[in-house]
Amino acid sequence: MPNIISKQNTHVLFIDNDDSYIRDLLAKLEEVNQYNIKVYSRSRDFFDDFEMIKVDKNITYIVFLSTNLETDKDNNEINVLDVLKRIKKINSQCEVVLYSDNDDINIVSSAFHFGAYTFIKKNDNLILRIENNILGIISLKNFLLKKDASRRFTRIFLLFIAGALLLFIVFYMLFPHWFSV
Repeated sequence: MPNIISKQNTHVLFIDNDDSYIRDLLAKLEEVNQYNIKVYSRSRDFFDDFEMIKVDKNITYIVFLSTNLETDKDNNEINVLDVLKRIKKINSQCEVVLYSDNDDINIVSSAFHFGAYTFIKKNDNLILRIENNILGIISLKNFLLKKDASRRFTRIFLLFIAGALLLFIVFYMLFPHWFSV
């Protein structure tokens, strides 16, 4: 039986330059959940930590990525799609959920193209949507683990049947008198 993805092996990471908003949000979220939550106000700090993470199919990483990120040293806004692409390049199993005050269709459609799990809008229901997305991702990951285990069991069973049939044929050819009536 495969390991089960649970709250203890789910890491929820937030990248948002609005520290006060995200910390207020997390104060409400942590009352209900026991996830491994970490907040990054700069994508550069996030990548310093994220690049050190070892990919493991029994650990789920969920990144909530704000579409409004910090500016670089030349005072240009960091492109959220570049951050998304880099996250997926480092860990393709990581699920990325974009969230924003606005729903720019170009960013949203491009984000899906580059592997975003979904997009949610910042509003009064954001906490509930974050919780539902986390639970949905955990459920999906557990389903995929069980499906993989089932496939392995089926392959072993079929190999056993093929081996038994082959053994029967070999014995039938070598000792036909055992099978005569």
